[in-house]
Amino acid sequence: MANDKHDRNGEEIFVENKKFEKKLLRKIDFRIMPLLTLLYLLSFLDRVNVGNAKLAHIEHDLGLVGNQFNWCLSIFFFGYTLFEIPSNYMLIWSNPSYWISSIMLLWGIVMTLMAFVKSFLGLMSARFFLGACESGLFPGVIYYITTWYKRSETNSRIAILFVGNSFAGSFSGLLAYGIVRLDGKAGLKGWQWIFLIEGLITVIVAIFSFLLLSNYPKKTKWLSDEERKYAVGRLKNDAGKAHVEHFNKGQIYAALTDWKVYLAMLHLGMICVPFFSFALFIPTIINGMGFGFVKSQLLSVPPFFCAGISTLIVAILSDRQRIRSPFIIFCSFISIIGYILLAIPSVGTAGKYAGSCIVGAGLSPALITSITWLTNNIAGHAKRAIATAMVIMCANIGGAFASQVYRQKDYPRYIFGHSVSLGFLVASTCTSIIQLFVFITLNNKKKENPQSLLEGKTEEEIKNMGDKHPDFIYSL
Repeated sequence: MANDKHDRNGEEIFVENKKFEKKLLRKIDFRIMPLLTLLYLLSFLDRVNVGNAKLAHIEHDLGLVGNQFNWCLSIFFFGYTLFEIPSNYMLIWSNPSYWISSIMLLWGIVMTLMAFVKSFLGLMSARFFLGACESGLFPGVIYYITTWYKRSETNSRIAILFVGNSFAGSFSGLLAYGIVRLDGKAGLKGWQWIFLIEGLITVIVAIFSFLLLSNYPKKTKWLSDEERKYAVGRLKNDAGKAHVEHFNKGQIYAALTDWKVYLAMLHLGMICVPFFSFALFIPTIINGMGFGFVKSQLLSVPPFFCAGISTLIVAILSDRQRIRSPFIIFCSFISIIGYILLAIPSVGTAGKYAGSCIVGAGLSPALITSITWLTNNIAGHAKRAIATAMVIMCANIGGAFASQVYRQKDYPRYIFGHSVSLGFLVASTCTSIIQLFVFITLNNKKKENPQSLLEGKTEEEIKNMGDKHPDFIYSL
């Protein structure tokens, strides 16, 4: 436990107590992770249910032609991208229980009202505002997790969110299968019932989250004074002298000018093209294999299930080994094999369906571990919040592009979509290898001559160096 001893500078010395920490971590997990997972599950469900609505004939009912449906997918990411950084900036200044619950309530209302759109422009507008309202959740939750957990603990927690994500994809197909049976009830089409019911569920959960979502360790009330002191102390000890908790504008500038963040943005932007195209179009891809509309909904469940299980396994192994890049590169290669199976015309239906499960099993853990890798290598709460939003913003630009990849004119084989996704996946794999060599080089410089990085700097500047401090070693 943290005690009252101090070092020469008057700062309190943190004393590790593994038994106490293990008990505290279980308590934190129990209070934090189930609710966050539920929130992200509903977010992902509300984002991708338009794919199920397509199989419930929304295109025909709204008179959509050409690539209008694809633009309704893309516009979501424009709204998402525009508001990510402002939303995380607001999160820094407010409490998570208020901010995250508020944006969730807003997107639940938008989702509910989407059931009553009558035209292409109506659906476009609704999808834009859905993206704008959802934009603060994922980057905000990623940042929020880093304020509760040490670097070696974050990947498995972020993975739990994505297990919820994957199960949301599975659940989306099953839920849509049941909801579309309401087609014609109360004068509403099946796709209208999908939007209405799932939107109302989100609204109800958002109201309860105002009361249930915890704030930061220093402010939470369900920890004892001793637990709160230890929770804060262990995070500070984990970051060492790179720990920067207080907010200043310099941290925002540091995030905006750090070239490593832009390299991570490039990597995430590219890997999210196959990721989002897979998430949005998997029912359509399976339908192109020769299965009917109803069977396509049901057969979209196993690929998401494979994604969830593999994400959790990789995250646990990655946290235990305290390394990221080997898992990212390996999982990317697994997905590449899956896309090759999907893209080769001579492969049979069974092989292509197996390919879709392999893609899911590789893509999801590769993406999650990539996000964790970024957060592990950024020190300073404000810098991490802004950098996370920047990277997720770029990821969603990839999502906007992904919405245009699987075109109706390429039905049923979708060779163009598979080939484009494969190309971006190969490029993102190469970028992750470059990132690995960059961090190895920077770590070597810190170890060889740490004093050179501190020369000419005042005590205050050294205190605010964040991840550039020689004591901060980048995760590989």
